[in-house]
Amino acid sequence: MLKAFRTNIILQIVVILAVALLMWAKSFSHPIAAPVEGGGGLFYWITGRMSPITATIIGFVLVLFEGVLFNSILYRHKLITQSSLLPTLFYIIAMSIGHPTLTPMLMGSLFLLLAIEQLLLTTTLLSIGIDKTFGAAASVGMAIVLCPTMVVFLIPLLFSMFNYSLYSWRDWTMLILGLLAPFVVLETYYFLCDELFYRNYLLLYNVTDLHFVAWGNVVQWIISIIFLLLLIAGMVTIIGNSQSRNINFNKNTTTLLLSVLGSIAISLYSELFPIPTQAYAIPFSACATFLFIEPSRKEFVPNVIFIALLLIFVVSNWL
Repeated sequence: MLKAFRTNIILQIVVILAVALLMWAKSFSHPIAAPVEGGGGLFYWITGRMSPITATIIGFVLVLFEGVLFNSILYRHKLITQSSLLPTLFYIIAMSIGHPTLTPMLMGSLFLLLAIEQLLLTTTLLSIGIDKTFGAAASVGMAIVLCPTMVVFLIPLLFSMFNYSLYSWRDWTMLILGLLAPFVVLETYYFLCDELFYRNYLLLYNVTDLHFVAWGNVVQWIISIIFLLLLIAGMVTIIGNSQSRNINFNKNTTTLLLSVLGSIAISLYSELFPIPTQAYAIPFSACATFLFIEPSRKEFVPNVIFIALLLIFVVSNWL
């Protein structure tokens, strides 16, 4: 199965679409509206009058697009050596657990991926342009505008600046200006609409309203444990292979692993993420890919684990 999945592009597309449709089937049969909590003012302006079925369709298309985008980012920057769509598959799974629909996290993740793309470009260009720093920061700022709880991803962004040796005052100036740019535009709009105080109050409330509560049922615990095990195993695999890779590969994988810091922080908003798989979608899909993308002499055990994982994730959405 894995061998065919690595080499047969048609099979990969069929499996990905089948898994995506199965995981979103409940949402299509019983669509739910975009969530009423957890998003910024821009998110509600976009989704305020959106019907449940429209939110479901847009969410489904967006998760497919983001999965393909993340896959292309990994391939273009040579983090995966084969034209495999495993990152797309794992990303779609992570974003589709539960009763999926269009969420602030889903929309914000699009800009988070664009930020990662800008950061990874710093190792492929002959010279480091401050426009890449500005672009990465502006993308993170836009993600925060759509999903205020994504403010925690400022942590991996700041660490990534040191990871790529971006110490110049120009880079840090562009970082600050990039982060502020989306807010300047949005705050100007709020001021003109006389909603400045109200919208900023909601933004502050969403960021500071933590809920340290236990997850609800056995299925959620099982899925969360599986995610944790795959994430840790993938991280160990990446770190273990780092000695045989070049410095660019190590810097880029470090950037992806740094996103785990933001994922851990955002998963504390447990009321918004009873199963925080969306928060871990980027590092999870990267780490899980490294577990299965390399061929091994004995394919039987990886095949069984891979198929079992697909079945568990698909079935869990029907329970």
